[in-house]
Formats: sequence, structure tokens, C-alpha cells
Amino acid sequence: MRIYDMDNRCYRDIEEVKNPTSKVEQLSQALYCFENDIFDVIYDKSQPALVKYIDSLGIENLYQDGMQFLYFTSGTTGLPTGVYKTKENSLAQSAALIKTLGTRKFNRVVTTVPFVHIYGVDIGAVVPKDLDIDVWTKENFLPQELAVEAQKEGTLVVTTPVFIKALNRLHVDMKFSGSFFLTSTAPLPQEDGKLFREKYDSSVSQLFASTETGLMGHKTDDEGILRVYDGVSIDQKYDMLRVSSPFLTQKILNDGVVEDVVPPFQTEDIVEILNDKEFKLLGRSSNLAKIAGKRISTQQIEGIVESMPGIESAYIKIRRDDRALKDEILDIYVESEHGLDAKVFRAKLKENFGSMNIAFKIFNGVKIIRSSVGKKIGFKKIGE
Repeated sequence: MRIYDMDNRCYRDIEEVKNPTSKVEQLSQALYCFENDIFDVIYDKSQPALVKYIDSLGIENLYQDGMQFLYFTSGTTGLPTGVYKTKENSLAQSAALIKTLGTRKFNRVVTTVPFVHIYGVDIGAVVPKDLDIDVWTKENFLPQELAVEAQKEGTLVVTTPVFIKALNRLHVDMKFSGSFFLTSTAPLPQEDGKLFREKYDSSVSQLFASTETGLMGHKTDDEGILRVYDGVSIDQKYDMLRVSSPFLTQKILNDGVVEDVVPPFQTEDIVEILNDKEFKLLGRSSNLAKIAGKRISTQQIEGIVESMPGIESAYIKIRRDDRALKDEILDIYVESEHGLDAKVFRAKLKENFGSMNIAFKIFNGVKIIRSSVGKKIGFKKIGE
């Protein structure tokens, strides 16, 4: 395999890069370490708080025998969790994903994501290495640029739901029939998956994963049911998914202390298990509100808001107030040119959920902040 630098229109050697900053440098460094069995700490050096935290631990103290990489989760509160992965974790996971691609043949991978987390490295680097095909990347993609690349036969695109939604909004006459898309674990509404398939004659596989577990399940286009990967065993405890697999981490770093992980690993994902190979994702324990005896995911409500005309994006947080008559209140942050009207929103809720009294407060005039894999991680007021 080779690395193609789309910004400079040339191939780049896989080599050691001290303090990599660009995507191409991050990719080169990750592959160099992977090929030479060199332990490395993978993290986003553009986040000052994360850099300060890792520096306080001392990189020399983070090494663990037999581990390939140490990743850090993208949580926005508290100390980030460090997750160790072995080379065997990545190779087994790559083989399982490639098996789901079936008879599709690819001659290159185009990736829009940086290589500072497990999705970027394991999917954007290790998978094409196993397929022995080139990786094409550039520092910043525009949706129009990605569309041009996706028209080329035999392209596997590693991207995020944000790009799928952006491609859906393009007014272009293009088809991606000879290409296939992989998106990160951030949710992609079913209607967006359906529209993408119809508009571009191509499919998008949504990967359900976490840094700790690696890949767990996948679904295609507008499917609602996730299918587990080969080697993944699932069950549940207190309605939350538990996972055992050869992709699972063996060690986690919490507050500077390395802890062993004993499978099955307990996630915070609320699921409905249909059988030993299929399950439905209902939401996460941290973003499920119980309203009129029913659990409703904030992701589901975000999808409803984002389906309304003029709404670019929505981010919802659950506020629990023991002093209020309703102990769960939805704080709805809206990125929109005209804002979201409370009466219009309440009517939309009634249309979807019936006559349930949902307490909420709308905050218009904000910009939704996303991680590099498209996960909503916060907001800021426009103009700040």
C-alpha cells in the first residue's frame, strides 16, 4: 500500500514522523509504528487540555508490554479514558470488516477523517493495508471534492455521517455506483441513508463501535437493525449492551492507573437484542429521557428537529432538576438560520409521540461543535 497526499499531489513514504500534525503525517506515523511493532500514543495534539493531561502522565510511563497503541476517548467532561489496543485487536477487526464487504473490489481508500483516534487508524489505515491498496487523503475536504473522488470506480470512502448529510444536500447529477461508503459510529438517520442510496446509487455502511470495544455491529443505508461482526458476542445487563470479542481492549487507563478489562465489557448503550447476531440501538444511558413511562433517546428527538425545514443541526442535553415538577428537561441547542419556534416544535413532538408532555427549553443562535468523526460534543454561541 501507499499514501497519496492529495494536497501536494504526490505519494508519501511510510516513515517515522516526530510530533505529526497533518493528516498525512499522522497516517505515516501510525503505519510506521504498526509495521514495525512500535508502541505509540495516538491523540489529538490540537486539544490543549488533552495534551496537558498526557504530558502530566509522561509518555514514557504509558508504555504497556504487548500493546500497539494507546488511544484516548473523546469525552468532553472529566479526564479522558486511555484505551490500549494490541496489533492483534486491529488485525482481527480488519478481517471481520473486510468479510462484510463481500465480493466488492476496491483499488483505493479515500478518507476524510484524521488519524488521531481508533476509527481513523484502524479503519482508515489498517483496513487498506490488509487490502494492499493505496490511501488517499487531504487536510480538508469539501463535500464537492469528496463527490468527485467517489465517482471513480473501486473507491472505498471512509467518512462520517456529517459528510453523508452534506452530500445529500448537493445539487449535482452524479452517481457513485462503483464505490462504497463507511461511516463512523455517530448516528445517521434512516431517511438520510435512504436518500443517499436513491440519489447516488451507492450504499453506506454505518459502523457501530467504541474505542474500548472496537467494532460491534453494522447496518447499511436505511436499515434499523445492527448485525454483529464475526467473533462478536452480545448480551445485556440492565438493558445495556455487553460485548465480548477479539477486538476488545485488554487494558484501560483511568486517572493515571492502568486497569485490566475482563470481558464481557459493559457499555452504556441501551439496546433491544433480537437474537445472538442482531440488535437495535435505542440510545445511551446518558442521553435517554424517561417521559410518560417511555424511554426516548435524545438522538431520536435531534433527528426530528433536523428534519424540519431550515434546521442545520440540533444538540440536546438532558437536565435533571429535582426542584422542578418535571425532573427531566430537554435543553435543545439549535443551529439554524431562522431558529426553532417552541409551538412548531411541540406540534412536531405530538405528531411523533402523541400527547406526551415533554419539558424543554430551546436555545437558538448556536453553532454545534463536532468531533472529527462527526459526534456532537458541544456548542457555542454564534459570534463567540
